[in-house]
Amino acid sequence: MRAHNFLALCGLSALLLAGCSDDSNTGPATVSKLTLEESNFSFSALGQNHLLVAHATDAGGHDLDATLVWSTSDPGVATVNGDGLATAISPGEATLSVHYGDLADTLHIVVSQVPANIAAEFGDDETGVPGQSLIVPLTVSVTDALGFRIRNVPIQWLSTSVGGSVSPDTGTTDFIGENSTTMTLGNAEGDYTAVASIPGTSLSVTFTEHAAVGGPYNIELAYLTSASPGVKAAFADAKARWESIITADLPDDYATLPAYSCGASPALDRPIDDLIIFVTIQQMDGPGGILGGGGPCFMHDTGGLTAIGAMTFDSDDLQSMENDGTLTDVITHEMGHVLGIGTLWDAKGFLANPSLSGGLDPSFTGPRAIAEFDTEGGAAYTGAKVPVEDQGGYGTADAHWRETIFGNELMTGYISYPPNPLSGVTIASLADLGYSVDMSKADAFSLGPFIRRGAGAPPLFKPLHQLVNDI
Repeated sequence: MRAHNFLALCGLSALLLAGCSDDSNTGPATVSKLTLEESNFSFSALGQNHLLVAHATDAGGHDLDATLVWSTSDPGVATVNGDGLATAISPGEATLSVHYGDLADTLHIVVSQVPANIAAEFGDDETGVPGQSLIVPLTVSVTDALGFRIRNVPIQWLSTSVGGSVSPDTGTTDFIGENSTTMTLGNAEGDYTAVASIPGTSLSVTFTEHAAVGGPYNIELAYLTSASPGVKAAFADAKARWESIITADLPDDYATLPAYSCGASPALDRPIDDLIIFVTIQQMDGPGGILGGGGPCFMHDTGGLTAIGAMTFDSDDLQSMENDGTLTDVITHEMGHVLGIGTLWDAKGFLANPSLSGGLDPSFTGPRAIAEFDTEGGAAYTGAKVPVEDQGGYGTADAHWRETIFGNELMTGYISYPPNPLSGVTIASLADLGYSVDMSKADAFSLGPFIRRGAGAPPLFKPLHQLVNDI
């Protein structure tokens, strides 16, 4: 009976006091030593975890269950929770401790970041003028195994194409883990490559750039953020469309500008021929709402036409525009605003009775646009010509053709399911602004069906998107 009682007591003590002695005369065992399995450990990435193991033993060296207390000398470097799970927070050194009563043991830890990946952030797949520097610097980021950026990593840059060059050819990543260089293209048209690598490792990334002369009128696209192949293809289509419409070179200029002069633009110190557009894709106001926008930033000294402009698109809307087939139309529309459609009308003296200033019948008064308006079916129109949008508020009104008159034409303030034709009126309005144009590049378009229905009739084409605040 006594033996039975002792076993029951011993089982209870194991729960409360973390073990019993083999000698029934000595009572419950007590912790006499506390030891960590490791004396040091090194982390190689931020956010990395490591489970620490401590042994609480009695005088005979037997492991006992015990409630342990863990602590860190610097929670900014590494933390440890109640189960002994240590987590790397930032580079540095710290001491982790385990306690049981007056007993303690410590572990020295080092947190560092070992480069695991180098990636192209900006500047890949640019197109520039032969012999000139690319607008957007080639930029890489370096991360550890868990994707956290690493600062102070040496970077080696190398141009791997004859005629191309990079400057500088060495550097270190900055406080956000990035490093940049400027690439100058060779004098010949074609592709040029550059490689960024981390010395002493096998990590590298290759940039491929393109030198092209283009047509008489040249648009350079400079991506300030990453873009999908589908988005870049739509931009290329829009660029080619406007370059085919505008037939003459503008007087060359030279830009010496600090960074952020046109949105998030980099510093510029280079010639301009003929138009630079900085492209940004970012979250704006969620799906719907503002799809994007575009407009001029700087004008050529001679002629006052756009030399540098910006286009911004909401990343939350790009996929839906790809899905409904309107992406290229919307990008072409916004590029038209950069050229000056709706944005230079007032400055050039062609906007009459603007609705945002109280006018009741706003119109574009360029003579070539009016003549083309009449040719395309607007001769019988009795209002002021060419009718400009008077609805939609700021960003839509006074900056587009009137939807009730032009229907699905590309440069109204609303985009319908394709096709959204680019009319001769739009091309003629560019001529009024001062561009040389090819009128044969206009799409087939007639104003007649819209004008005959009258201003109060429902639209022939249901708009998919209102291009609100897009200038």
